Amino acid sequence: MRTHFFGRLACWMSADGFARWSLSWRWQMCGLVITWWSISAAVTVVMKQTVGRDGSYQFPFALTAMTNGVCGWMSVLACRSKRTKSARRNSLLRWLDIVKLVGLGVIQGIEIGMSNKSLEYLSVSTRTILSSLSVFFMMMSAQLWGLEHLDRLRICSACCQVLGGLLHAVGASHDSGEHPVGTQIRGMLLQLFTLMLASQRWVMLQFLMQKSKLQLCKIELAAFIMPVTSLVCFVLAAIFERDAFDWPLMREAGLPWTVASVACGIGILTVAELRLVHISSAVALQVLGTLHQIPLVITGVVWFQDPVDLQSALGFACCICGALCYARAKHLPLDRTDLNGKDSQTADRSLQLDE
Repeated sequence: MRTHFFGRLACWMSADGFARWSLSWRWQMCGLVITWWSISAAVTVVMKQTVGRDGSYQFPFALTAMTNGVCGWMSVLACRSKRTKSARRNSLLRWLDIVKLVGLGVIQGIEIGMSNKSLEYLSVSTRTILSSLSVFFMMMSAQLWGLEHLDRLRICSACCQVLGGLLHAVGASHDSGEHPVGTQIRGMLLQLFTLMLASQRWVMLQFLMQKSKLQLCKIELAAFIMPVTSLVCFVLAAIFERDAFDWPLMREAGLPWTVASVACGIGILTVAELRLVHISSAVALQVLGTLHQIPLVITGVVWFQDPVDLQSALGFACCICGALCYARAKHLPLDRTDLNGKDSQTADRSLQLDE
């Protein structure tokens, strides 16, 4: 009788502990997602208010250089504060690996600088809707470089992305918002060029993480790449924004506080993403990264009163559906096979660096 009682008690405690763990996991997921989405929206709003048409510091290359420089040093300090075995193993890099990392930093510098530059010509909502086409560019680049092969889900994803882009183009042609048509076309071309660069950087990152023996986590990648990104943006600012480094102008615009807030926001985003991958999966992170464009569009509409017509909204919905189809197609083999955790580790290492 006593044995039966303690057995029932142990089963009840085990079930209760599992329920508490499940509830804690759900609350943690909700907290991380809310933090990720809110900080991402806040960083976008700060960047738009700073480098936009009526911004206090209309030098996007210089601002990108400063924010990435601060983030790079934060990543370096984070790596040095926790020297793991993998960090010590990767302390002696080959020259070829260094060249690849420098190339990634150069591409990322041009990419992020151009993306921030497009905020001078586009609204937050328009840029976010265009950015939803990034999955199409990545999928086509992976197909051209032989990293992936087209199947039904990928073809469906591509069709949704193309349809979404066409609907957004039709909506933008009828838009009579705050930006003239010529200005919008210039901003769209900048953003599309940014998406093309981002897709090539993604392919290079896949080759570096999957085809080589180099094993770096996201913070270690940031410690290597972001200083190069900052240097590239400094060069671009010196060429195209010669008045950007006027100290009275920087102080009047409150630039030190802006740089510190954006850098801290990016740091929080990185930690939140790493924690999300740790408690869920890379698949969940990609789906959440796709869905988080929705609150960005809502932020642009509410905060900046960005006009979004029906065609653009439908195009954005098509792009979101296409991105979700691609996320399902990309990780479908992981649901069918178990490769002793190798695939999940590869997926975690292949996560992209955030802006």
